[in-house]
Amino acid sequence: MKKLIIFLSILLAFLSGCSGYLDRDPLNNPSDQTFLVTETEMEMALAGCYNSLWFQFEAMSFYLPWEEATDIGYERNTTDLQTLTQGAADAKNTFAKDYWENFYKGIAKCNYLLQYMARGEENVPASTYKRIEAEARFLRALYYSYLIELYGDVPLLKEVLTLETSQQPRTAKSEIVDFILSELTAAAEVLTDENNPISGRPTKGAALAIKARTALYNERWEEAIDASSKVMAMEGAQYVLENDFSKLFKYEGQTSKEVIFSIQYLLGTKVHANYRVFGSRNGLGHTNKKPAYQLADSWECTDGLPIDKSPLFDPKNPFENRDSRLGYTIAVPGSEFLGFQFETHGDSLECWNYLAETRVENLEAIHAYATFTGICWRKYANIEDKDGLNDCDMNTIVIRYAEVLLTYAEAKIKAGQIDASVLEAINKVHQRPSVNMPPITTTDPEQLFYAVCRERKYELSGEGLRLFDIRRWRIAEIVMNQPLLGRMKKSYPDKAPRIDEYANSFYEGIPVADQGESADYKMRLVDRRTFNKDKDYLWPIPYIERQTNPELTQNPNYE
Repeated sequence: MKKLIIFLSILLAFLSGCSGYLDRDPLNNPSDQTFLVTETEMEMALAGCYNSLWFQFEAMSFYLPWEEATDIGYERNTTDLQTLTQGAADAKNTFAKDYWENFYKGIAKCNYLLQYMARGEENVPASTYKRIEAEARFLRALYYSYLIELYGDVPLLKEVLTLETSQQPRTAKSEIVDFILSELTAAAEVLTDENNPISGRPTKGAALAIKARTALYNERWEEAIDASSKVMAMEGAQYVLENDFSKLFKYEGQTSKEVIFSIQYLLGTKVHANYRVFGSRNGLGHTNKKPAYQLADSWECTDGLPIDKSPLFDPKNPFENRDSRLGYTIAVPGSEFLGFQFETHGDSLECWNYLAETRVENLEAIHAYATFTGICWRKYANIEDKDGLNDCDMNTIVIRYAEVLLTYAEAKIKAGQIDASVLEAINKVHQRPSVNMPPITTTDPEQLFYAVCRERKYELSGEGLRLFDIRRWRIAEIVMNQPLLGRMKKSYPDKAPRIDEYANSFYEGIPVADQGESADYKMRLVDRRTFNKDKDYLWPIPYIERQTNPELTQNPNYE
C-alpha cells in the first residue's frame, strides 16, 4: 500500500510539472478525436471494413452454408441452420442472428471510415483518398445486398450511431436497393479497371457485377442489363470464361480471369475448413455439409435433354452421358475423389486408395457419419488440403463472370429484349470447352427463361446463390416442401424422376424409405422439410435486436 501511495505521489508531481501533458494523444491507441488523419490510419480502418468478409459458419466462408438452407443441400449437424430448413425457426434462431450481427458490424466500420476520413483528406494523395472511399462504399453496399435478401426491410444506416440515434426503424427494401445501386455506381467510377483476382480488393468490374446481381434480384431489369453489359464490355482484356470449369475451384484457378471478386485466405492468418466439411470420410473429411441426391438428377444428358426424356439416360448407370458439370460440382459413386475410389454402395466394403495404390476399408459404406445422401460436394474440396483439415487457404469466389452473363440474359428476357446477345451470353456458359453442351436456340420468352434458370443451377450450385434464386423465382414453397433424399444404398431407381422446367427432381412412383426403414432398395429419407410461404421467404429479425431496439418490427408470422 505504501509503495502504491509513493508511486501515485511521484506520478502526480510528474504530471503537475508537465504543462499540457494531459492534452497529448494516447501512446498505445489512436485517439477517437484524431484518428483517420493519415494514410496509414485510413488503410487500417479500411482493413477493418473487410473483416466481415471473413465471417464463417463452422469455419466455412459465410455464403457457402446457404446452399444447405435450400433444396440442394443438407446440414447434418443439429444446428439452427438445420432448424431454418425444417421451417421451425423463430426469432431466437442463432444462425439468422449471427449473419445480421456480422453484416451490421461491417457496415458500422464502413460508416465510421466514411464519416471521419475527411479529417485527413489534405494529408493523403487524392487518388488514394478516393480509392479508400470507393472500397468502403463497395463493401457497405455488398453487406446491405445480403441483408435485404435475407431479411427484407432492414434499417438503412449511413452514419455512425449515437445513443440518441440508435433506435432506428426498418427502411423499405426498395429504398435500400436504390442506395446500393447508387453506391456501387459511384464506386465503379473510381475503382480500377484492372482485374487482379488475388488482390482481394474490389474493382470497377466487381462493383458493376454486384450492382447487376442486386438489380436482377429486385427486378430492376434495365439497371441489371446496363451494369452487366459494362462488365461484358471488358471481356478479353479483364474477364474471360475459364475453359476448364473444374479449375475454378482448385488452387490453380485462383488467378483465373473468370474470377471477379473473391475472399482471400492465407495460412497463418485467415483460413477455412472447407475440406473438413465437404471432404469424404476416406479422405478424412466429415461430410457434414452435403448435396441432396435430388441435385445429382438435375443435370441434363449430353444431348441437352433432361434425364426423364433423354434416350441416353441409363437408370443403372445414372451418371454416364451427363453434363460434365455434374461431376465437376459433386462427387458421385464410381468417381475418384480426394485420392480414393468414391463408392457409396452398401456392399462396397473396400475401395482403392489411389495415393498408396492399395485396397483399403471403404468408410463411405461403413462409417456411421459418411455422407447420408450418397454424394459429396466437390467444389472447394481439394486434395492439397488433406493434411490440414482446418487450415485450407483456397480463396472462395463471391462473384464470377459466368454469373454476370447469366444475369444479363435473364434481365434481357424479363425486359422483353430477346435478341442474339441473349443466346450468345447463355451459350458462352453452356458451351465452354469443358462443358460443351448443345446450344440453346429457342427464342420463346418462357422457355428461354427456364433455360437460364436451369443453367444457373447447373453452373452455380455449391456457391451460395441457390437460396436467393428459389426465393425470387417463388419456387421455394415447392422445392422446400419436398423430403430431402439420399441414394438407394444398394441400387438405383429403375426409372428417372420427373424433372420440371427449373430442373428440379420429383420422385413420384419411386419408393422412399420411412424413418428407420431399410434404404437398401428405396431412396433414403434424409430430412423432412417444411416451408410456409407466408413466413419462410424471409429470415426472422433477431429477438435480441428487437429487445434493444423497439423500433424494429418483426417479419410476418415469426414469434
